[in-house]
Amino acid sequence: MMDWLAAWLPWSAYRALDALMSQGGMIMWVIFLVAAILLYLTLWRWLTWKTLPARRGPQPGEREALVVKAEYLRALNRMETGLPLLKALIMITPLLGLTGTVTGMVLVFDGLSLGSSADPRQLASGIARAILPTFASMAVVLPGMFFLSLWQRKVRRSLQQNNSQE
Repeated sequence: MMDWLAAWLPWSAYRALDALMSQGGMIMWVIFLVAAILLYLTLWRWLTWKTLPARRGPQPGEREALVVKAEYLRALNRMETGLPLLKALIMITPLLGLTGTVTGMVLVFDGLSLGSSADPRQLASGIARAILPTFASMAVVLPGMFFLSLWQRKVRRSLQQNNSQE
C-alpha cells in the first residue's frame, strides 16, 4: 500500500512509517491524509499571504467608494481563503484519533474474549497499539492549531491596521 511512498523516503524512514501505519490500523491512513492536507494548507497560506490594500479616503463619487469597498472585501476574502477548511480538519482530527482508539480497544477486548488466558504483555501491547491513533492525531492537531491561530491573528491585525487608517 505504501510502495509509492518508498520512492520519496529514505529506507529507514519508510520502514518506520510502515511499522507505525500497520500498528495503528486503517485510521492512521486517514490521519496521515489529514496531516498532508494541513501541511499543504499551511504552506500555501504562508507562500500566498497578502495584506489588505490600504483603504483610501472617501472618494467624491458614490461609485468610486463602492469600487474601493469591493477591492477591500475581495482582498479580505483572499486572506481568509483556506481557513474554514483548516478549522474543520483541526476539529475532526482528534475525533479520528478517538475512533482509532475505540476500534483498537474493541479488537483488544475481542481478542481477550476469544483467548483462554489474559497475558498481561499481550494486553499491554494491544492497548499501546490502540492508543497510537490518538497520539498521532494529537501530533497533527497541535501544529495545526498553532498555524490556524497564527493566520487568524494576521487577518485580525491586518483588519485593525486597515481600519485605523480610515
